Amino acid sequence: MAKFKNIAGFVGFILFIIGYFLYKDYQKKEPQRRIESNLNVSFQGKIDSLYIDSQNHGWLIIILSNRQILRFNGSDKYIYQKNDSIVKNKGKDSIYLYRNGEVKTYKY
Repeated sequence: MAKFKNIAGFVGFILFIIGYFLYKDYQKKEPQRRIESNLNVSFQGKIDSLYIDSQNHGWLIIILSNRQILRFNGSDKYIYQKNDSIVKNKGKDSIYLYRNGEVKTYKY
């Protein structure tokens, strides 16, 4: 019985090590996947309303005048204001924000 416990412990340890390395490999690839998915997004419109969704981890929800809904990190809430025009072109990683005749650029 003791021999079975040693083998089970060894197999469990090996599975843990394999899982650890698979997780580390996944973590290396995840930022690249996120960048690629962000490049495929495009939107444009005038900000109709914005609010913090406290029930969904504090995401900043922006609703455009064309009823498109955008989700941003909650820490970006001071960047955007109602009636700003916002543009993000497909294949680019920048957001252009138009306010009072000025253009500001932010990374998406």
